[in-house]
Amino acid sequence: MRLDPGTVAYWLEYAPGHDKFVYILGINAHKEVLSFTISSQTKYLSIEPHRYEMVEIPLGTAACFQRRSFIQCFFHVTRTALADFRDLESGATSIGAPISPSSFPE
Repeated sequence: MRLDPGTVAYWLEYAPGHDKFVYILGINAHKEVLSFTISSQTKYLSIEPHRYEMVEIPLGTAACFQRRSFIQCFFHVTRTALADFRDLESGATSIGAPISPSSFPE
């Protein structure tokens, strides 16, 4: 799996009973994979300050997003040890080319 910044991964069993898309920010000096959760939940768009901390992924940016989706920047950055992330690869699928930050509106 690619771990380049901007890579989107579909992680099976991200949490018990929940599969998630994650947006990979990169790997830090402590060999941790840093990522944000991606969600199609719109309820946070009406809650302050969360509405200012959701980055919409423009439709058509990635084929895996068939509906309006957001990178949820208001949750903490998930830090997963690189070795643990690699162990989880059997339950994760790289979605392909990274989403460039230039794909997002300013």
